This record gives sequence, structure tokens and C-alpha cells, in this order.
Amino acid sequence: MNRRLRILLGLLILIISLALLIWGFMPLERITRTQPISPTDLQLPTPSSLLIPPAAVS
Repeated sequence: MNRRLRILLGLLILIISLALLIWGFMPLERITRTQPISPTDLQLPTPSSLLIPPAAVS
């Protein structure tokens, strides 16, 4: 009885493991999303906006 229980438990673990392995290799559904970008987002910053103002030293 003890050996039969271990064999059944081993087969159950094997079946669950194989099912999870097959499920893990299934490809995901491909989703394409479009994101509108305004032309102002594509502009480069001006050089003056990149300057860091000097810290006031007292």
C-alpha cells in the first residue's frame, strides 16, 4: 500500500509538472497598442534650458 501511494503521488507530481511546463511554453497573445505623440514632444530642448543657474554663495 505504501509503495502504491508513493507511485501515485509521483505520477501526480509528474503530470502537474508536465502541464505547467507545457503551459509555460505557450506563446502569449500579441497586443499592439498605438500611442499618439504630439509634435511638441519630439522637439529637442533649447541649450539655454539645459543651463543650471549658479548657486548663491554668501
